[in-house]
Amino acid sequence: MVLAFFDASLFPGEAVQATRAEFTGGVWPPAGVEVLDPFHLPLYNTIILLLSGTTVTWAHHALLEDDRKGLVWGLALTVVLGVLFSFVQAYEYMHAPFAFSDSIYGATFYMATGFHGFHVFVGTIFLLVCLLRAMAGDFTPKQHFGFEAAAWYWHFVDVVWLFLFTFVYVWASAGATIAHG
Repeated sequence: MVLAFFDASLFPGEAVQATRAEFTGGVWPPAGVEVLDPFHLPLYNTIILLLSGTTVTWAHHALLEDDRKGLVWGLALTVVLGVLFSFVQAYEYMHAPFAFSDSIYGATFYMATGFHGFHVFVGTIFLLVCLLRAMAGDFTPKQHFGFEAAAWYWHFVDVVWLFLFTFVYVWASAGATIAHG
């Protein structure tokens, strides 16, 4: 899906729209497609995920210092931020000015961001399980591999979002018609 996005965006004259056997008009995004303002909801979601990376790191440091309260608060905030990210993403999907089936732009946009959203959902579940285990006292400063694996996964999800934000939202909107509303 990311390869399809870059292929269509870097070589727009060769990209065929997903549902109509028409070319993109030689431009990216395809002619007539209004894109989302990258500095509105996508920026909010970027801040939410970066903040969640901070809170999971706080939880990890609290665990290493045997600060149970800091561990639980850091994990709880991270889970809340993960859920918030998912709700903002769903809201964005419901109000997007294009659909999956409208063009190759819509198809690649929803596939890339939706695949990421699925990973956010999985990571939020991982972290929720870690929160429940932390509240039960299962983690110690010396034994906490499950938590550490979930934290690394969450940081990976953060980095992937930065890539998506940069290219799918910001770079792809350069020179495009921004939808307002």
